[in-house]
Amino acid sequence: MNPVRKSGVDGNSVRQAAWISQWLIPGALARLEVEDIHALAALLKEEYYPAGATVFEIGDAPTRINIVRTGAIELSRRLKGRRVVLQIQRPGDVFGDVSLFLRMRVPWDAVALEDTVVYSFESVSLYRLLEQRPRLAWAWLHSVSARLAGFWFRVVELLAGSLEAQVASVLIRRAEDGVLNLSQGSLSELVGHPRTSINRVLKGLEAEGLVRVSYGRVEIVDEVGLAKAAGLE
Repeated sequence: MNPVRKSGVDGNSVRQAAWISQWLIPGALARLEVEDIHALAALLKEEYYPAGATVFEIGDAPTRINIVRTGAIELSRRLKGRRVVLQIQRPGDVFGDVSLFLRMRVPWDAVALEDTVVYSFESVSLYRLLEQRPRLAWAWLHSVSARLAGFWFRVVELLAGSLEAQVASVLIRRAEDGVLNLSQGSLSELVGHPRTSINRVLKGLEAEGLVRVSYGRVEIVDEVGLAKAAGLE
């Protein structure tokens, strides 16, 4: 299914580009020059992907660089006969640029977990823009570095030890305001264990008073206790 795309430089696209600049470097350092923001706006397209739609497939050439605006994109691939979720991209997350910079094909499948809006840039045009604008290039470098750190945390999640520690680590790292809105099926794919095992661990954590579980939602009740279960304290 092809995404629905909107493009063109207008007030809305400039606001979208300004929003992107806030995510590239948080805080005061995110203030790009007005010219940088307008240059981004000139390249930006807004794309809509309904739940289940494919954004990229393994082996694709990275023709577009994407930033999630709303919704969620799942990055996954099959390893030893089973599907493994590498990351779940949320608003502000960038994907597709590293493949471009390294001149490699996309190493994962990218699928919309829910109805999702993505801001995207044609890869060669953005690459040329980064060459021309050092401040913007620095912002993008900061973004790549932050994501690299996030992948290290992802490795920690996968190597956290016991299954309980792995689940607790995922909950601690990914919860927003103490809540993780994620199905047990998606959680099982993130951790790499069957859903029945994840359900058993969540019930155990709930019995210990560390979390409260409902459909598609896990609320952290005792963050300190959950961090200890994850081996983070």
